[in-house]
Amino acid sequence: MSLLGTVDDHYQILVKMYSNCTVVLENLEITYMTEKHDLSFLRSIQEVGGYVLIGINLAPSIPLENLRIIRGHSLYDNTFALAVLLNSNDSIGQGVNQLPLTSLTGMWLYKILKGGIKFASNSHLCNVETIQWTDILNMKSQPTIILQKPNLAGYCEKCDAICHNGSCWGPGPQNCQKMTKVICAEQCSGRCKGLKPMDCCNEHCAAGCTGPKPTDCLACKDFQDEGTCKDACPRLMLYDPNTHQLALNPHGKYSFGATCIKKCPHNYVVTDHGACVRTCSPGTYEVDEGGVRKCKKCDGLCPKGTVETAGQVRQQGVFF
Repeated sequence: MSLLGTVDDHYQILVKMYSNCTVVLENLEITYMTEKHDLSFLRSIQEVGGYVLIGINLAPSIPLENLRIIRGHSLYDNTFALAVLLNSNDSIGQGVNQLPLTSLTGMWLYKILKGGIKFASNSHLCNVETIQWTDILNMKSQPTIILQKPNLAGYCEKCDAICHNGSCWGPGPQNCQKMTKVICAEQCSGRCKGLKPMDCCNEHCAAGCTGPKPTDCLACKDFQDEGTCKDACPRLMLYDPNTHQLALNPHGKYSFGATCIKKCPHNYVVTDHGACVRTCSPGTYEVDEGGVRKCKKCDGLCPKGTVETAGQVRQQGVFF
């Protein structure tokens, strides 16, 4: 919530960070935006791995209409997956009026939703009190829900008549809340796209779907592999029953966030378990093998520095 530099400098940092971004691996923090800032760059964001914080903004609308899922791997204030705070200034009569999270239908963490929601000090914000959070949250986990009093100001328009149970993020049919759980038939084990049993989503879907197949999910519970939702990425090694040995799997992939990829990003290291990680876990150290940065188990005490290619030394996360 701190501002480093001017408001305009802060805006340019957010534009550079999030433009053309669809998946935010960590937290999405939108702060200090005003009515003069073009926030259209936020429309590309579809998934957030950590929490979403929307705070101290005076822009009339925060356009996150394509955000489908908040995974909550980390939580704001150790409690909230979504926090919307202090987005108004009554002395000048400005503040966030609309928060069109029209695609938001889930918050998951390894099959168990984690984290609650908090809305506070948003005196200009409309319609949020109409949202059925039971469709988005996993109420069995007893998430913390803090909602402000309904905004009864004259400038708030009612939800469109076609919205289910009068739930919407703003006026007009395009802002109706999309239900993917409370409307499902009893036969559905998770999400759905409609009222009928044939509308049930695949078990690997986390935020609704367009059909019954794992390729029809709007977001995946666990991992997405080239458009298909799976419970795990293809293993790097497979057992060969003919040789009775493990062999390289030509279709093996690394897990990176909630995505399966063939190669880890350049600033990540790989593990024997097939994951892209920032740093090696205790008891292992980083080495370069054939141009691939890997974590290798220490033989005794781990070395403080590891010599890599081109004479570089990586020590405590810093290149010298």
